[in-house]
Amino acid sequence: MDTKTQALDEKTDIENCNLLEKIHQDALNILEETGVKCKSAEVRQIFEDTGLAAFDETTGHIHILSPLVEQAINITPKRDKYWIPENSFGVGGTAPFLYDDNTGELIAPTLEHLVRIAKIVNKTEIINFMARGVLIRNREVKVIDTIIENCSKPIYIAAVTEEGIARAKQVHETRGELTVQFSIINSPLNVIEEMIDPFLSCVRKGLPVYVSTMPMAGLSAPYSMSGLLTLTHAEALFGIALAQLVNPGIMVVDAGLPSIANIQKNYSVDLGMVSHNIANLLLEKINKRLKIPSIQTACTTNQEKPNEKSEKDAINGFALMKKYSFHQMRHSFGFLKELVSFSIAKLEKHIDLCKKTSPDQAPEYEIEAYDPEGLDAIKRNSSQPNYMRDDHTLKNTGKSFLY
Repeated sequence: MDTKTQALDEKTDIENCNLLEKIHQDALNILEETGVKCKSAEVRQIFEDTGLAAFDETTGHIHILSPLVEQAINITPKRDKYWIPENSFGVGGTAPFLYDDNTGELIAPTLEHLVRIAKIVNKTEIINFMARGVLIRNREVKVIDTIIENCSKPIYIAAVTEEGIARAKQVHETRGELTVQFSIINSPLNVIEEMIDPFLSCVRKGLPVYVSTMPMAGLSAPYSMSGLLTLTHAEALFGIALAQLVNPGIMVVDAGLPSIANIQKNYSVDLGMVSHNIANLLLEKINKRLKIPSIQTACTTNQEKPNEKSEKDAINGFALMKKYSFHQMRHSFGFLKELVSFSIAKLEKHIDLCKKTSPDQAPEYEIEAYDPEGLDAIKRNSSQPNYMRDDHTLKNTGKSFLY
C-alpha cells in the first residue's frame, strides 16, 4: 500500500479514518467562507438574526459562521433518540417509473403497485423502514394513507401541500415513527426556493424531517472522494442548521447522498460503483461521530433491468454495509439505473440476496487520501456547476473513484 491510499482491512479503520474530521472541518469552512446561494429573504433573515451569519449582496450567498453550525449540531436530537436502529436497510426513494417485470417496459406506477411494495416491506424482517418507492403524482394524502394501511414499520413520506402536511401531522401525532423527506438544496450550494415554505411549515409544526442533497462528482461536485463528501456534508449541515434555528431540538436526519458521474459513461450517475457505496458509508461515519441520525444510499445498481450485474452490485453493497456497519441505507432493493425505475421482482429477489450475503464477500477497497485541492475546487466553483470543465476534474479523471 502506498502513501496515497489507506486500506480498509478492519471494521475500525473506516470509523477512525483520518479523512472524517478533515471533511467535517472543510464543510464548516465552506459554509463560512463560500456560503450558500439563497434568494429566500425569510431564510436569510432567520440566519442573520443570530448575529452569526451574513448575506453578501454581491454574490447572493448567505455565510454561516462555524459556531452557529456547531450549535445546531449540538441541539439536534442524537441518533439514539431516533426510532430506526443501526444497520437498517430500507425501501427509500421515488422512482417515476415502474419496471414491468413481465414485458421489460417502463410504466406509470399505481396505488396497487404501492400496496404490493408496502406489504412486502411489512413482512420482511431485514427491511426496517419504508418510503414510497415509486412516484404517484398528485395523490400525496392517498399515498401516505396507502403506506400506513399496509406497513406498520417506520416510514419516510413526501408532504409539500397543505393537505399533505396536515395529514403528516395527524400521522405523527397518532402513529408516530414518521419523517418527512426534503431536498432544499440543489447542488452545488443553491437553495431551492420553492421548497422552503413547505420545509419551514413542517419544521414549525414539529414534524421530523430529513434533509437530502445529491452532489455528483464531476458534474456538481469535485472529482475526488474527500471533495465530494465535503460538499455533500456542507449542504446537509445547512439544512440541519436551518431546521434547528426555526424549531430548536426538532428531529432532523442527515440524508446526504454523495454520488459519482461516470465519465466513461457520458457522465451518467453510477450508483453501482463500489466507490459509491464507500462514499455513502464514509458520510455515515462522519455523522456517527456527530451522533446524528443518518440515512444514505447503497446496494443499488447502474443497470437498466435486473440481471447478473445488478445482483453483483447489490452483493458488493450488502457485504460492505454488513462488514463496516451503518445507520440507514435507502434504495437498497428494487431500484434500477439512476433511480428512474423500480422493479418489484428485484425487490423480492434482492431481499433474499441480502439475507444470504455475508461480510466476508465485501470487495477490497482502498480509501483515497485527503485531497486539499477538492476544497479549493468547491470554493472556485461556488454555486456554479462548472465541475465538468474544472481542471480538478480533468486532473483526477482515471485516478479517483476507480472501484
